[in-house]
Amino acid sequence: MKYQSELRVYQPLAAFPDSVQSQYQRARGRSRAETEAEAAQRAQRRLLRDVTDPFPHGHDLVRVLRVPAPGSDGGPGAGGGEVTGDGGPADASEAPVSEYFCPDEMALRCELAAEQLTESLRPQIFDQLVPEAARRANTERLAERLEFTDTEELHQVHTRTAVWGVPAGWFALVQEQDRVSVLGDPAAPDAVRITVPLGLALERGRHAAVVLSLHAPDMDLLQDLTQLVSWLESFHPDSMVELDYGGLARLVWPDDSPFDVRTAIEALEDGDAEAAVVANHRMVRRWLPVRQLGRAS
Repeated sequence: MKYQSELRVYQPLAAFPDSVQSQYQRARGRSRAETEAEAAQRAQRRLLRDVTDPFPHGHDLVRVLRVPAPGSDGGPGAGGGEVTGDGGPADASEAPVSEYFCPDEMALRCELAAEQLTESLRPQIFDQLVPEAARRANTERLAERLEFTDTEELHQVHTRTAVWGVPAGWFALVQEQDRVSVLGDPAAPDAVRITVPLGLALERGRHAAVVLSLHAPDMDLLQDLTQLVSWLESFHPDSMVELDYGGLARLVWPDDSPFDVRTAIEALEDGDAEAAVVANHRMVRRWLPVRQLGRAS
């Protein structure tokens, strides 16, 4: 979907089973732009099938994140700032880089989404949208992965998705000084991606959760952050986290939401509830037109 955001975790190659590392290494030869184009083509092919089958076929698409190597200027943990380009192989030749990998896991994510739909849709409608034969075939394809992946790892998805918005908890993980990639016209970008080391994202998420538990324990954001932190803790400590605005970047960029969330958390910690409310209202007003577009679509 064009107007969806994604939160991804990219792990170092050594974090994955030996049996899939060779497949992931083959993804090194393509740029990020080529990978995103293929992802869009796959989604379009699923929509244009002659039969109703929302599940993907074939192998996982793998995204590769390239960042300056530790110790080089702008390496993980250093101040980021705004950069351009898609991080393709051509960029990698200019300076030492570290590579991280994020499998798309579309088949698994579709199955998990189907499980959630069974709880919210009437059986007759669900069967029309997700035919039993298509789901059974997808389940069988997933079962084949059990030959080289344990059950716990099979459910450790690397990507979270939201439509017509970005969850506030995601903004608690990033800050304005982090590495930002702007693709296309900066005034109306095609995409914006904010990248941060997982350890730093966890530190921020845990701190925000502690502040909320002490000063605003009834906020839904506390539960969201608790789940988010638990999810991040399941990955390799040297991983990277990426917040991808997707097509939403055209509607909201430049976006001060990370600043607003951080300001609200700091205000709560300082006992300034009024300042926290003001920061929250700024973010709500900014995203309200986007959510209205979502309801109208």
